[in-house]
Amino acid sequence: MLLVEIVLFSTGLISLGDGILAATIVEASVFFVVVFELIALRSAIKRARAEGLGFFDAVSATLNRIMPERAATIVRHDLKMMRALWLVAARRQDVPADGDAIAYSGPMRPIFWVFLFLNPIEIALVELIVPWPAVRLALLILGVLGTIWFLALISSLYKYPHTVDSRTLRLRYLSFFDFRVPVAKIESVGLRTRSRELKKGNDVVDGVLVMEIVKTTNVTLRLREPHQADFGHRGIKEFDSIEFWADDPREAAKLIRNHLAG
Repeated sequence: MLLVEIVLFSTGLISLGDGILAATIVEASVFFVVVFELIALRSAIKRARAEGLGFFDAVSATLNRIMPERAATIVRHDLKMMRALWLVAARRQDVPADGDAIAYSGPMRPIFWVFLFLNPIEIALVELIVPWPAVRLALLILGVLGTIWFLALISSLYKYPHTVDSRTLRLRYLSFFDFRVPVAKIESVGLRTRSRELKKGNDVVDGVLVMEIVKTTNVTLRLREPHQADFGHRGIKEFDSIEFWADDPREAAKLIRNHLAG
């Protein structure tokens, strides 16, 4: 906006006084819009917290109210990954106080660590190969940011497991998918290794919510009634069974049954 006003003033299309007045009106309008959005966001977060969500989950749940859906999704993913780094520093997992963790990321961890250790090598090669200092600096900054991002992604493998407590079974995939099913809706728990070779590792197929790791599932749940999952731009899908991967399927089934019995 300031650049436009400078051009208009320099070409004589508006006077200096008119330019200052226009800038003041526009900036004041933007300020009041931002203040209004922040007030609305604060109210939405309060409502979400009153419904039992923690502060971070409440912020995530209200992002769609202040920005486009896809932008909100990207911001939500990045916030979750940065939070995973904080959980590492705090030596905590995102698990309810009265709940249990069900690990699922074991098969993925080695390859993720390999890629992380390749990042510094890539940064060093850029320093050796690229002759232009400005370009090297830009690529160095991007490389460091990429390393931090990837470290946050790896942290989410450890800090965001599946969880189960007396109320909710929470099935996750890093920071990208987070599905919650009321424990009261679970009718039975079984063990079955299966591969559906899905193009997307998380989807609903023939009424079954499938959450594969390395294209495999090994725990099966049957629900008492249909439930829905929000896949973002892929829409809301209904299912009455669940197939997911657990690093220790027998222990996972035991934990779920314990909470069903409790």
